Amino acid sequence: MREPRWEQRSLLPLSAAALVAANVRERLQGALGPVEVRLFAPRIPDDDGWLVLRDGARIDGLCGPLGAAAFIIRPDEVRSLVGLAFGVTIPANRALSAVETEVFERFLRLIAPALAPLCGPTSAPLEAMSARRFRSYFELLVEGDACGRLGVALESEPQPGTPHAAPIERIGEVELSLTARAECAQMRAVEIAAWAPGAFVPLRRREITLLADGEALAGGELGVRNNHFAVAIGRGAITTSD
Repeated sequence: MREPRWEQRSLLPLSAAALVAANVRERLQGALGPVEVRLFAPRIPDDDGWLVLRDGARIDGLCGPLGAAAFIIRPDEVRSLVGLAFGVTIPANRALSAVETEVFERFLRLIAPALAPLCGPTSAPLEAMSARRFRSYFELLVEGDACGRLGVALESEPQPGTPHAAPIERIGEVELSLTARAECAQMRAVEIAAWAPGAFVPLRRREITLLADGEALAGGELGVRNNHFAVAIGRGAITTSD
C-alpha cells in the first residue's frame, strides 16, 4: 500500500486545460504530423515543487485580459520536443545546435496561441516570464515518434464563476438529456400510493425549470402548443436551484 500523498487541486476547470491540449495538438499536427497530447489534471504545487519545476527551465508565455499564462519546459524536455521535429533522440549531454535552437524558438511561437483559453485573446508577443510567480500548473504529454512534456502555468487562480467554456461551435453536436422540473401541489400519501400510468398530478404553479444533464438551463411556463405540452421560455441561463 502506498503512503497517502495530498495535493492541492486548482480551481481551473478541466475543460479549459483540455482546450489548451486540443489547441496544442492541432498546431503540432500541422507541423509535425500525427501526434497525441495527454493531459494531466491541474494542481497547485507547493514551494518545493515550484523549485523543481523552475530549475533550469524555459518559461515563456503571454499576458492577456485574464492574466498571464506560460509554458514551463525543462532542459530534458527541450531536447525531447526538438527531437520530435527531427525524428531523432538528442543525447542529454549535448547542447542544442544553432539550427536546433531556432527550431525550438519556432516551436514555442507555433504553440503560443494555444494559451488563449487561459489568458484570454491577445495580440501580445511571447515573452520570457522566468521572474514571475505562478500559482496553478498542469502538464501535457506530447506523444509521437518521440515523447516530450509541456508544463503550463497560470499566474493566478481563476475566480469561482469565471467562465472558461469552450466555444459553442466546438460542442454544438454534443447530445444533452433535457428534463423539466415542476413544483407539485401537496398530496396525501395514500393518493401518491395510488398513482398509476395515466394519472394526473396537480401542480402548485405553472412555472417549469428546464435542466440539461441535471444543470438548470432555463425557466418558463407550462402550456400547450399544436396539441403538445410545451414550455414557453421566460428566462435563460439559470444559475440558482429554485
